[in-house]
Amino acid sequence: MEGYQIGAFARPWTKFTWDEFLSGVAGAGYRYMGFMRHPQAELLPGLSDEKIAWIRQTLADHGLTPTTEICLHHTSRCPLRQGTEAAVQEACAQIDVMAAVGVPYYISCGTPEEPLYETLFTVLREAAAYGAERGVTVTLKPHGGPGATCRDLLNVLEVVDHPNFAIYYDPGNVLYYTGCDPLENLDEVAPHVVGAIIKDQTGGVGAPVTIEPGTGDVDFAAMFDILRAGGFTGGPVMVECLGGEGLADTNRRAARVREKVEGWLAG
Repeated sequence: MEGYQIGAFARPWTKFTWDEFLSGVAGAGYRYMGFMRHPQAELLPGLSDEKIAWIRQTLADHGLTPTTEICLHHTSRCPLRQGTEAAVQEACAQIDVMAAVGVPYYISCGTPEEPLYETLFTVLREAAAYGAERGVTVTLKPHGGPGATCRDLLNVLEVVDHPNFAIYYDPGNVLYYTGCDPLENLDEVAPHVVGAIIKDQTGGVGAPVTIEPGTGDVDFAAMFDILRAGGFTGGPVMVECLGGEGLADTNRRAARVREKVEGWLAG
């Protein structure tokens, strides 16, 4: 497992405080964390130096290293709707904040709005170029839209065509948005994968993904076999969803899932 950065995103803890999130992640045995919409710490453009310093200190206090933040492309605040120039500026400004905090991976979820696809591709290309200067890798994860399946991801890679643009693979979202097997054509995408998301799903298109990984339809062991064979032998492996109720249950599930991830990565 050497080289893999096993961590957890804030998503399961967004109803709890930032300190409860960090304490839960560290207490569950993780050394890495990702941001993903915690209301007390979103790495958005314009974040003050004081807030950046506070975030860095809280991470250090809990012995956690950040890996990833997600952008606003797939939200009601979507900057892509403001036009290409404004969206590129927003992406680069977010990358500046991420670099200041020490976060090396930027995830886009794409957009469900087909008229915005070309804007998205331009933003990803320009952000990748800018990120290369700031030490931030720009990625796309499956989230419906133009990157719904492995075949779709390959098309986006070809269109964006930048060495600092890669894939952050999310098998649960492939199931959620398409119902397709997330292992289908994964061998072709694997050489471009720099990060993986631990998210399960069961029940068909649109069924919940907020379940404990390892209890649904994703074959994580097989997924990592394919990814390793394709060259993904290190990088962030981030738990996004856990299911459960309450802080204590979330923390217990986090520890249990970490052990599962370690087993899947061990092969």
